[in-house]
Amino acid sequence: MGAALVFTVSLAAHLALADETAGTGPPATAHAHSLAPFLDPTDGQVDLSHFLAQPHAFLPVPVIITEPAVGYGGGAFGAFFRPREEAGSEGWARPNISVVGGLATENGTWLALAGDTSRFVNGRLHTLAGAATGKINLDFYGGGLGLPDLNQPVRYSLNVTGALAEADWQVSEKSRWAVGLRYVFADVNPELRDEPLFPELSNRTAVTVSAPTAILEYDSRNNLFTPTRGVYSETSYLMSRSALGATVDFERFHQILLAWQPLPQHITLGARADYSWASAETPFFLRPYIQLRGVPAMRYQGDEVAFVEVEARWQCYGRWSVIPFAGAGTTHIRHARSSSDGQTVGSGGVGFRYELARKFGLHAGLDFAHSPGTNAVYIQIGNSWFRP
Repeated sequence: MGAALVFTVSLAAHLALADETAGTGPPATAHAHSLAPFLDPTDGQVDLSHFLAQPHAFLPVPVIITEPAVGYGGGAFGAFFRPREEAGSEGWARPNISVVGGLATENGTWLALAGDTSRFVNGRLHTLAGAATGKINLDFYGGGLGLPDLNQPVRYSLNVTGALAEADWQVSEKSRWAVGLRYVFADVNPELRDEPLFPELSNRTAVTVSAPTAILEYDSRNNLFTPTRGVYSETSYLMSRSALGATVDFERFHQILLAWQPLPQHITLGARADYSWASAETPFFLRPYIQLRGVPAMRYQGDEVAFVEVEARWQCYGRWSVIPFAGAGTTHIRHARSSSDGQTVGSGGVGFRYELARKFGLHAGLDFAHSPGTNAVYIQIGNSWFRP
């Protein structure tokens, strides 16, 4: 998307200049003024910082879906950026953002959603809210369904309607630490898309999730979108309870650790480590899974999941960067009915980025990834491990 958007804006600029040369357009000064929102005065390159900072301006995000788990598809989103100008450079690095849009894929998956992330009280209070509805068609495998064959796919449709609300409070004005509470409510109706291969799969019923989540967060990133230094850590513990309207009681623990370190020659080294645990009663569609570029979503599930991924972004020419990356993950299954109690997988690939909005620190581009039996392309807005 980043490359396509850069091409579109550049094409518009060339057409305007061509019109001026032909003598059919307004004076050159008027053309320069009309192009000003899309050019950076410091280097003359395409840049959307000024445009996105205008009231009611938004970044149109055409979505091209190549996720192996749901097939090819597309959609469109509008992202509204609201810099907190009273916070100086911090207000550009962590602006308020609203998103609305939808998508659909060739396997019948569709989703409509809206969300907002904002900061108040001099940035100490961070809020996150969102709602979504749709139908998600996915293949789930033995590791998440408790089947003897961990590689046996079972096709499900998940009819989903849900919402979340979160509030995080910075413990002191200068502290990197914050504590928070997230609440998720969702109705999920799983439906088999094929005749059940195993008798126990025919009795899946609608599930209501009503779950508060306690959060401890540490954030020293220098930028929300494409960090070049800093650490982000989130420790969360979710508890879905029938007393709050849930149909099943279960728990989930999740630890995320992200880090970026600048190196010589315009290289930024990035790393992600992730660990998840779920109780035995957790619904199959909420069991942890390995999330690596090139690995289909939900392909490797378990009661416990851990994975790591590293990348090196080299800003090799002006605003352009190349990014080699690689990762590996493992799952563990308690009381496994198969001959194995878990699975492992590795993946890797290369991507490129263009610095689309310098003042926001926003880079965008494509990643090309591979894992055993799978090739995938991902459109990236910001870094691939984005956390608002």
